[in-house]
Amino acid sequence: MDRDPAEAEASDMFRLNRAPRSELVPTFPPGSTIPKIIHQTYHAPPLPDALQANIAHLRAMNPGWEHRFHDYEDRRAFIDEVYGRAVLDIYDAIDARYGAARADLFRYLLLYRVGGVYLDMKSSTGRPLDEVIRPTDLYLLSTWRSELHDDYRGWGQHPEVRHLAFGEFQQWQIVAAPGHPFLKAVIERVLRNLTVYVEGLHGVGAYAVLRVTGPVAYTLAIEPLLADEPHRFVDSKRGLGLVYSIFDTDASRRHETMFPHYKNLTCPLVRQTGTRGAFNLAARTARTAARGVRRASALMRRAASRDTR
Repeated sequence: MDRDPAEAEASDMFRLNRAPRSELVPTFPPGSTIPKIIHQTYHAPPLPDALQANIAHLRAMNPGWEHRFHDYEDRRAFIDEVYGRAVLDIYDAIDARYGAARADLFRYLLLYRVGGVYLDMKSSTGRPLDEVIRPTDLYLLSTWRSELHDDYRGWGQHPEVRHLAFGEFQQWQIVAAPGHPFLKAVIERVLRNLTVYVEGLHGVGAYAVLRVTGPVAYTLAIEPLLADEPHRFVDSKRGLGLVYSIFDTDASRRHETMFPHYKNLTCPLVRQTGTRGAFNLAARTARTAARGVRRASALMRRAASRDTR
């Protein structure tokens, strides 16, 4: 039976990774080279010793490169100045406990305007960038499937990107010239995802971050443009010498001490008000009612079983 048109329209309206918010994103002229700038961001200083040491390492290994550190206030000032209040409001609506999601959006906005090399705070370089980035490079793409390392086996295989031969694109590192169309497409998609996000539909914790702002959204925005826009595929570890995590075998514990992990969060990714708040209240009420029905049914089955014995 065909779906009611109104029902179909309402369903599509809240679907992730559809109809991007193109009216919010200016078109910047594409750059002709990747600027020699390394970008990293953290919510606020002071930085833990391990991260300070990593910054010192990056600067020492890449003396011809500028290192720019962006804290929470730097991010907001940049977004407001370059993209305006509407985009800043969407950024601010991300719950502050989801620092990873805020960092996701910021890195796209920053690299689209400024270009350079973005690295997560836990990530580093094992080779000088001047040795691995070519003068003709405009955008570098890496996937987990090209990483020949047991630690990453099976990473990036989300259902939404499993049909793609390369799986998920990495975005813990982004290497780009300014104004690249890939990043404009990513920003438009992520802004739209954040605008339509509903906890009851799109989940919380890692599930939500990966799909709303993270690598799933990033990959699905870029994939349709691969045939038309300049880029180079390269193994981030073997080809670029990039280090995913500076932490050793104790990485998981040390990482989560410095970066409280969003996978454990149960609050909405985006603050819920108005229609979205009402929708979530209805969804939570329905889930509570469903649990009550299941418990009541289980009690009735146990009672019936006792009666028959």
